[in-house]
Parts: sequence; C-alpha cells; structure tokens
Amino acid sequence: MSRPVIHQLPSDYHQAEQLILLEHGKLLLINILALLPLVIALVVMGSWWVLVLRLRGSIAGGVGADWSPLFWLLLVFVLIIIIHEGLHGLAIHFAGHKPRFGVLLSKGAFYATADNALFWRDDFLIIALAPIVGITLLGMALVWLLPDTAAYYVALGVVLNAANSIGDLWMTTVTLRYPSTALVRDQMDSMTVYIKS
Repeated sequence: MSRPVIHQLPSDYHQAEQLILLEHGKLLLINILALLPLVIALVVMGSWWVLVLRLRGSIAGGVGADWSPLFWLLLVFVLIIIIHEGLHGLAIHFAGHKPRFGVLLSKGAFYATADNALFWRDDFLIIALAPIVGITLLGMALVWLLPDTAAYYVALGVVLNAANSIGDLWMTTVTLRYPSTALVRDQMDSMTVYIKS
C-alpha cells in the first residue's frame, strides 16, 4: 500500500531534528569523513578490477584509449555529477514529487531537491542512497564490459562518487534513527526530520 504524497506538515507532527550539512563548522569534518567511503570504494573497485582481469582478461584499445588523462578526468567529473543528481531526481520523481536541480556556488555543491515536499522516511532513504548504489552497480557492470582504459576511468568515477556521497550517507544515518512514519524535508544543503507527537 503506497502512502500519500505530502506537501503540508500534518498537525500531529513536530520537528525532531535538523541537519545542516554545509554550514561553516561542518565543511572540514564532511571532507575528512569523505575519506571513509573513498577508501571503501577503492578497496571494492580495486578488488573488482583484479577479479575482472582474472576472469575475462585484459581488453586493449577501444574508444578513448588515446584520450588524454586530463580529458578523461574532466569527462568523469562531469558525468558523475549529472548521473548522481539525476538518480536523486529520478527517486524524487518516483516518490511523487517534482525534482528541482541546482548548484550552491558559494559551497561548491550540486543538489537535487523538491520544493515544499515531505518524504516518508523510507522514500527519503531511497532518494539519498540511489546515486551511490546505482553508480556503483552501473560502474561495476561497465568495468566488466569496457576495454581497460575506459574501465579504469569508470572505476575512478565510482570511487569519486562514493566520496561525493558522504552527505547522502550522513543524512541516511540520521534518518535511520527515526521510525518509518517519520517525514523528512530536504532543503538543498540540509534536512529536517519530523515525527508524530
């Protein structure tokens, strides 16, 4: 049974917690914490790379084999941002809201949100985790399918995305402390959790 799409906070709910990720005092902490998913993704993708090479062998050449590393890095950076925010937006859409995309230039952050939207806890968890799960799985499939050069940069993109997902992981950790009846409002660089009184 699906739950209704909510825009107005019900009268029997009250604010339980607000998390502002990109406030001045947390920027250094969030960048340090980003090393944790980065290292985990390095281990996962490095192990996957070794397994792929062992099982299917090396594939030389292919599109992009002669591209400069700088071009590859720029391409990976741009594509990861687009896919990451696009997956957030797709999950927002499936939760019944209209996604809006943007960038906070002063904080160097891209975002996908929905204006005046309240998400059920489980819907918000899907929205928060869609990019790290989706990009990791897609990246693993592409590493298997693509020639070595392209596969290497895809794997690098997965690692960079994992580090970039630290805000999503932090919000997930906060959200999991509340029951499934909790409502979450996403506000670009922050979130507010509401629970029944």
